[in-house]
Amino acid sequence: MPFFGTASNPACPTRMNAIARMLVLALGYAASASADPAPDVAWPPAPETRSRMAELQAVMSDPKSTPEARSSARAELKRLLQSPAAKEKEPEGDEAPKRARTPLAVAPSMPSPAPPSTSSTPVTGAPRESDPPVAHVVPAPRAIPPFIDPQTGRTLVPSGQVAIDPATGRAYPQVPGGYVDPSSGRPIRPR
Repeated sequence: MPFFGTASNPACPTRMNAIARMLVLALGYAASASADPAPDVAWPPAPETRSRMAELQAVMSDPKSTPEARSSARAELKRLLQSPAAKEKEPEGDEAPKRARTPLAVAPSMPSPAPPSTSSTPVTGAPRESDPPVAHVVPAPRAIPPFIDPQTGRTLVPSGQVAIDPATGRAYPQVPGGYVDPSSGRPIRPR
């Protein structure tokens, strides 16, 4: 059987290309794995490291700590939480390396708008109608909340010029200073 495609086996070149790609990927992975071995990660950390982490967390959560102490505790805790390969202390403050900043592309300035015309010549363009009328909104009067009749213990709901007892349906007319019970003439003052 021939190795490359023939009339009876036309899919062989495609299969060979796929196998070759897989072989190249496997060799590349093996080469990268042998060239840079991953550092051994010891987790959970040693007891002395864990106690130091707890001390740093206590400094960060203490309301009496200064902002500088919290910042240094945060930086040290961050360093301790990283992998053991990152044990060397990174420079901080002014000694820290700064990222290179790329200059922003400056857009060309826009031309300033033309000042409004003060001449008597009409401005060309769509005709402008007069401004639409302005609606004046008047807030609704404040609703009086339901209250309890101190003598009977029933809840009365104010509704316009009367207060209604929802349990009985009786209406109590409004008078200055409250409402009045029409059957007895007793005044009811809302509290």
